[in-house]
Amino acid sequence: MLAPEIRSIGEVARTASRILGRRIRVRLFWILLTFGAGAGTTWYFREAVFGFLLAPAGGNLSPFGDGLPVFTSPTSMMGATIQLAIRGGVIAALPVLAVSVYTLFSSLVPPQQRRFLVVFLPATVLCFLLGAAFAYWVLLPTGLTFLLNFGTGVAVPLIVLDEYISLLTAMVFWLGVVFELPITMYLLAKMQIISYLRLRGLRKYVPVAAFVLSAIITPTFDVFNQTLLALPMIVLYELGLFLSWLAWPEQGDYMFVKKIRAGIGWVLRKIRWALRKIRFVIGYPVVKVRWIYRKIRKR
Repeated sequence: MLAPEIRSIGEVARTASRILGRRIRVRLFWILLTFGAGAGTTWYFREAVFGFLLAPAGGNLSPFGDGLPVFTSPTSMMGATIQLAIRGGVIAALPVLAVSVYTLFSSLVPPQQRRFLVVFLPATVLCFLLGAAFAYWVLLPTGLTFLLNFGTGVAVPLIVLDEYISLLTAMVFWLGVVFELPITMYLLAKMQIISYLRLRGLRKYVPVAAFVLSAIITPTFDVFNQTLLALPMIVLYELGLFLSWLAWPEQGDYMFVKKIRAGIGWVLRKIRWALRKIRFVIGYPVVKVRWIYRKIRKR
C-alpha cells in the first residue's frame, strides 16, 4: 500500500495532466481551424493573391500576354496553388499559435517577465512585418528589374511560376527574420546572456557581415541591391545596440547619451532656479503691499 501523501501527489499529477491535455487539445483545435480558414480563403481568392505576389516583377516574367509566368506541366499550376494555400494557412495560424503558447505557459512566468512578453510579442510581429514590407516594396522590385532586364538583347525571360513564388516567399521570410535583430539583441541583453560592451565590440565587424549576408540573401550580384540590403542591416544593428544599452545601462554609455542627458538635466535645473527667482522678485512686492494694506485696515 502506498502512503496517503504519495497517492495524493499522484492524483494531483494525473489531474494536472488531464487539465493540461484538455487545454492543449482546445488550442490545437483553434490553430487547425485558423489554418483551414486561412488556406480556404487563400484558395478562394487565389487570383487576387497571385496578382499581389506577381506585382513586384512588373509584368516582365515572360514575353507572352501580360508578362505572366508559365508552368511546364499540367499539374504545376495546381501544385503552386496548393502550396500557396498552405502558406496562407500557416500565416493565418501563426498569431493564434503565439497566443496559445503564451496563454498555456503564462502561469509559469513571473509577473514582471509576463508584462515584458506582452510587449515583446507584438514588437516581434511588427518587426517581421516591416522586414516583409521592405522586401516586397523595395528590394524585390529593384532586384527583379535588374535580373530580368540584364540580358535583354541576348535572351528573353521565361520564368516558371513555382520558382518565382519560392524566390519571393524566401526573400520576404528572410528579410522579416533579419528585421528581428534589434528585438533579439534587446532580449539577449535583458536576460544578461550577452552584454552591451560585447555587442559594442562587435560593431566594427558589422559592415562586412552585413554585405556578406546581403550577398547571400539577395538574388542579384550587383553592388546596388546588396548595398540596399546591407545599409538597413547596419542601421538595425545600431538600433539593437541602443536597445541593449537601455536593457543593461550599467555596462557603459551609448554615443554619449548619459553625458547629454546629464547636460540637459543641468540646463533644466538652472531654468527652474531662474523661474523661482523671477517669481520671488515679482511676487515679493505684491506680498508686501498686501501686508501694508492689512496693517492699515487694522488701524
